Amino acid sequence: MADLPNVGDGAAAEVEGQANGGHARLTWTNVMLGFILHHFSDLVGQGMKTDKGFKEVHLNAVARDLSEFAHVEVTGNQVYNHLWKWRTRWQKTCRLKELSGANWDEQNFMITLDAEHYNGHVKV
Repeated sequence: MADLPNVGDGAAAEVEGQANGGHARLTWTNVMLGFILHHFSDLVGQGMKTDKGFKEVHLNAVARDLSEFAHVEVTGNQVYNHLWKWRTRWQKTCRLKELSGANWDEQNFMITLDAEHYNGHVKV
């Protein structure tokens, strides 16, 4: 984990108010996201099966490691919810890429649609 930057230098997570379950609301930073993704990719690299998702014991272990790294209280449930958010975004991205008429803009690293396909996609 030595190649990951320290959470200091203004990248620390902010803890706001109280969320459901009595835990403080956590504001995720890019450093924290990179930290958990690195940990989960290590678990997968060690041969862990993920076809049914990550087990609670792994979520809690990553949350504990992140808490030590970022000096912020993080629960396994918060890690799970954050992964779920990114999984949902990734699924939307994959669906957009599969649309007829979708193109990849290599310069801007984004999916593009011509006007006709875009209008058809966003029409309610």
